[in-house]
Amino acid sequence: MNNPTYDSFIATLEEMGRAIAKVARSGAAALSTMSWPVIAVWAVLLSIALTIVPLALMLFIIFMAVKLVFGAITARATRGPATPYTPTDDKGE
Repeated sequence: MNNPTYDSFIATLEEMGRAIAKVARSGAAALSTMSWPVIAVWAVLLSIALTIVPLALMLFIIFMAVKLVFGAITARATRGPATPYTPTDDKGE
């Protein structure tokens, strides 16, 4: 019994595997032709990208959350207490 959904999923995974293997082979070929100083520069740049970018995104999310919470607290405080409804027409006078 063949499941067409499962077969297409497996085909997609196999295609992804082939693509990853191709990228890894081309990366290894490029790495083998680089000199040691160039490899060191790329290693430093890659390490900076892998540490700084997630840190910056996390700090952005934290500061936005603090800003939203602080804004909600101060907006509620400046509104003051609720006032009862008072009609403004002069029929009741």
